[in-house]
Amino acid sequence: MKKLFINITLLIILGFFFYGCDSPAPTELVIDPNTITEDQVDVEIITKDTRDEFYSNGFDSTGVAHRLHKFGSVIIVTGTKISDRKSTIKFSLAVAAFFDRSKPVNNMHGDIVGFHTVMPGVVKFNGIKAKIKPLNIKYRNGNTKVDTTLGPIYVVFSGRLNSVDPFGYNFLSNVRFQLIPAVGTATSFSIPTPEEITGKVTFNGHRADKSLKAVLEWNKSSGQKIEIILGAVVKGSNISFPFYRLKTRDDGRLVVPSQLLNTIPFERFDKIIFSFVRRFEFNNGSGSNRLKILSQSIHTIIIDIP
Repeated sequence: MKKLFINITLLIILGFFFYGCDSPAPTELVIDPNTITEDQVDVEIITKDTRDEFYSNGFDSTGVAHRLHKFGSVIIVTGTKISDRKSTIKFSLAVAAFFDRSKPVNNMHGDIVGFHTVMPGVVKFNGIKAKIKPLNIKYRNGNTKVDTTLGPIYVVFSGRLNSVDPFGYNFLSNVRFQLIPAVGTATSFSIPTPEEITGKVTFNGHRADKSLKAVLEWNKSSGQKIEIILGAVVKGSNISFPFYRLKTRDDGRLVVPSQLLNTIPFERFDKIIFSFVRRFEFNNGSGSNRLKILSQSIHTIIIDIP
């Protein structure tokens, strides 16, 4: 199960910047626009083809490259817990990426899929010096899947999976960011953190008559929306697909209707994944100096399909 935890972490932990859909595929997930739910919720399809493993990692392994072309740099701090029927593990992660917008990476059609990265100096989170890791992405060139490295990024991580750094994501508090450049003046500021989110999932109905519904509950917070990522794990494997992104009020409850759940091909999947995400998001600067900051609490729950 540890490997599955790690794979899911790579999929959901840092921001959910998914590849968009283009032309329909024979096994594409499709939802009825007239699907009725008692809650106000926006539904976005993430995975286009549930048989194409490209969509099982539908964004780069750190989540900070794709769909961030308009930003010069990205900082993401996350406190996460992942639960299955046996246990819950917790960990904290902080990442900083600085893009060189003069060095794009293009696909065969000339579309920009990312930018190479640079190392402007030393980065610290809460006084802990970040390690240097590669930023890897996947993209398509026609029918070919391409893996490439954009360059270095800064990472601080701690948790039961791999307790490397004494870094803890403190909820309803702040994470201190510092950049100490090789030349010039150091920069530092505090990043606010949201209240920790804790979710619960129960099922009503049955798959046999297509009446299966998921009742999602969590500790509500004031005024903000949350995101819920609905995915599943392929039978007999560690491959997980994110299917839908749901955006709803942070009011503590959401019923996922049977019309949505029954689009999942259960013959291929034996576990459902629900990721509850409460996030603060900040933008600063303009042009190539534009900075994106995400500060988020995530609770991912992995459940055997009833």
